[in-house]
Amino acid sequence: MRSKCNPQITHKLRNLWIVVLAVLLFVPSVQSEADKAEVHQALLDLTSPWTVMCVAAHPDDEDGSTLTILRRKYGIHTVSLFSTFGEGGQNAVGPELYEELGVIRARETMAASEVQGSEPHFLGFRDFGFSKSAEETFRAWGEKEVLRRMVLQIRLLRPDVIITNHDTASGHGHHQATGQIVLQAFDAAADPKQFPEQLSQAGAWQVQRLFVRNRGQAQGTTPPQIVTLDPNETDPVRGMTFAQQALLGLHKHATQGPWPKTVPPGGARQISYGLVKQAPTAAPLPANAKTPVDGLQLPQAEASKFVAPAIEGKPLTEFLDRRLELLVSLLSAKRRGVFTAPKEVTDTDPQRFKLMSSRLDKALATISGAVVGLGSEGSLIPGEETKLAAVVANGGMAEIQIKQLKFRGLGVDTKLDTADKILPGTETSAEVKIATPKNAVLSVPASEHLYDGRLFGEPVTVEAELAIEGVSFIVNNKTRRDIVPAVEILDVEPSLYVSTPATWQKPLEFKVRLQNHLASEFRGVVRVSGQSLETGRELNLGPGATETSDLVVRPPLPLTAPTQHSDVVISVDLRNPKEPIARRTLPVVYAEALVVSGRKVGYLPSYDQTLERALAALGVDAKKLTVDEIAKSDLSVFHTIIVDNRGYEAHQDLIPVNNRLLKFAEDGGTLVVFYHRVNEWNPNESRGRPQLAPYPIIIGNERVTEEDAPVTFLLPKHPLLNFPNKITQKDFANWVQERGLYFPREWDPRYAAVLSTNDTGATPLKGGLLVAPYGRGNYIYTSYVWYRQLRAGLPGGYRVFANLISYGRRKED
Repeated sequence: MRSKCNPQITHKLRNLWIVVLAVLLFVPSVQSEADKAEVHQALLDLTSPWTVMCVAAHPDDEDGSTLTILRRKYGIHTVSLFSTFGEGGQNAVGPELYEELGVIRARETMAASEVQGSEPHFLGFRDFGFSKSAEETFRAWGEKEVLRRMVLQIRLLRPDVIITNHDTASGHGHHQATGQIVLQAFDAAADPKQFPEQLSQAGAWQVQRLFVRNRGQAQGTTPPQIVTLDPNETDPVRGMTFAQQALLGLHKHATQGPWPKTVPPGGARQISYGLVKQAPTAAPLPANAKTPVDGLQLPQAEASKFVAPAIEGKPLTEFLDRRLELLVSLLSAKRRGVFTAPKEVTDTDPQRFKLMSSRLDKALATISGAVVGLGSEGSLIPGEETKLAAVVANGGMAEIQIKQLKFRGLGVDTKLDTADKILPGTETSAEVKIATPKNAVLSVPASEHLYDGRLFGEPVTVEAELAIEGVSFIVNNKTRRDIVPAVEILDVEPSLYVSTPATWQKPLEFKVRLQNHLASEFRGVVRVSGQSLETGRELNLGPGATETSDLVVRPPLPLTAPTQHSDVVISVDLRNPKEPIARRTLPVVYAEALVVSGRKVGYLPSYDQTLERALAALGVDAKKLTVDEIAKSDLSVFHTIIVDNRGYEAHQDLIPVNNRLLKFAEDGGTLVVFYHRVNEWNPNESRGRPQLAPYPIIIGNERVTEEDAPVTFLLPKHPLLNFPNKITQKDFANWVQERGLYFPREWDPRYAAVLSTNDTGATPLKGGLLVAPYGRGNYIYTSYVWYRQLRAGLPGGYRVFANLISYGRRKED
């Protein structure tokens, strides 16, 4: 059925044709592939009023393939909801762990979501590492609190369908807990008696369907109602399959790699979801459903308002190369009030109307070439003014009028009424000044704001009301700006200071990296104080300048016994300070850890400086090695060589020269190898993995996640537990996050198993510390997470580490 046009509207649109006819002669007909994809997406988005939410425990747990298919093929609005930031995992590319890693993974998730076409949201629970049960996870998170936060997000985001990869009883405990809460939240979000305090912020919301990834029998359905999606279908606009696009998104999660470079030759697996819950009023899922929303119906009063604009009854996506016709069609739709309705209708589902109206505005902006940019002088400084500048550009073919600009941020709304008109190929700008309140809460360092909602700083928005031929539409640009001190302490090395009997009398040395965020010179002092000592140096930092200061703190004389644990404070002050402008508190730990005198150690680090700093704290003569040095240099100068966590993965060129390391051990050295993953270690001809140890060690996926799990000394008289440090149960107290991971499940009988540990109710794992004589030397493989204990300054970790590097003697010693 074709709509009748108002004659006045028709006349104005005819005028638009005339205005742009000359411009068309100069506009290239060929669009870039990226431009065409953006136009196609903006038009496709007008065809679907549905929202699908993917719920996942950690970044990279989301179903990127399904999210990509739903948005890129069907125009469905997709959002992802993550229980954590993934900060408890390992880092495959750098030194950051814990909250610092969480910040990186949040950014990676946003980048992956850009590829998938989804919006990421976080519940903000702490990722405390691998968990084996939902019960353990709920002890840390609180089951009711998880439900409360998830219900709130469902009520705010109002998905029609929820999908999840997680079932309720298998895999990671965080996955199990997330899967269990999704089932509860499906009903709780619709019940106004559940968390009624939320209703003023977001009304109760009934999700229509809940699907769980079908990895066998779906939960709660016999037989399951299934939706199957094919990720190997080619996206004709982007020229690659949906699986290939999803893999590009997965690559954004770099800290969790390495990822496959390509989709398998036979294609990715088909994706199958089982329907496990459905609202009583939801329409049945069709037998041949192609998406999770198939068959859903809106009330007639709403459905009639969500008919997508068309040209001669055909979808707008069929007219990608006919920009003018698209622009005329969209302007006509806007005039007709497409995606709007009387208040009594929109009040029943305001967010859906808001979503589709904003999508129509987005399509108009994309087709017309209207772009609104937002810039500022930089970060926001308490007590200082900042300029916010908006640039409105016209990259299209029709004249655009700017009716109003709105700036929002720091609790301030500023409106600029204007009658500016911008011709095709031109731009204009406007700016406002805003003052950051003196009591504004800082948002740096980001790692300290992972859980408080201030991650990435303060939202700042510019909204432009534009018009073409009298038809108004909204274009906005939202960004975030950090709230920073006038002078920021960007980094301190080391971030934790460990001393031992060999180093406790030495001066404390810090490298402090500072940045002046002011537009003027800063003159002040950087100080170190604590442990009955204080030192400092003057600062003269130019506008925007960055500087690294070396601070050396000498202990007061006469020297007495070392302090077991204390703090030092690094601060930036004015020369006559009232309160520090910036400060950082650093723990100083003493570990009674001895190393055999004269020991020379070589080490091959993987992703961080933990080994370097631990060896320095122990006062060891140590050298950082490269693979080339291992291949060519004289290794006999070392007593011990250490291969860091996942070293054979981080340095795959080490594998062909591994025989050099084995020869080093055979000739009398001690070779220590930290944990590796299964596919990085176990012999595998197809992956080019030979046997890396002198005698076979086959590792599995077993791990001990309870950081206080009992540790049994299987060989209490073994030198590794007695020399030069007498190891006791106290050395395994207060461990961080976990005992160990990827424990060996098989090993040659020539290895001695020194320790055993296990989670509650689990079988003891005895292969976490294996040692064997090899030739005149020794070989040690360990799955315990020494790097976390060393990084945390745990004295017991340092004492065992000292024994590892002290083990064995070269023949000439």
